[in-house]
Amino acid sequence: MALASPEKVVLGSIAFVIFWILAVFPAVPFLPIGRTVGSLLGAMLMIIFRVITPAQAYAAINLSVLGLLFGTMVVSIYLERANAFKYLGILFSWKSHG
Repeated sequence: MALASPEKVVLGSIAFVIFWILAVFPAVPFLPIGRTVGSLLGAMLMIIFRVITPAQAYAAINLSVLGLLFGTMVVSIYLERANAFKYLGILFSWKSHG
């Protein structure tokens, strides 16, 4: 496996740092866009800077993992609306005597 050119390494590092700042600090005062948009922006910058090709980016998408994450989010929303987390918190605090 050949090493990438220094230009690609620098541009890829810039894209990663931008993503990392937006992922770790989602409420940056001057740019409150959140983690999701920060992730998409980082991916777009990797393609725009030609660090990876669009075909490589498309090949990196794992639909089974995305389906699992989407299903987990849907279930957690329904559990939250049914106050299941509140009742579990009460149950666990009762069991722990505190």
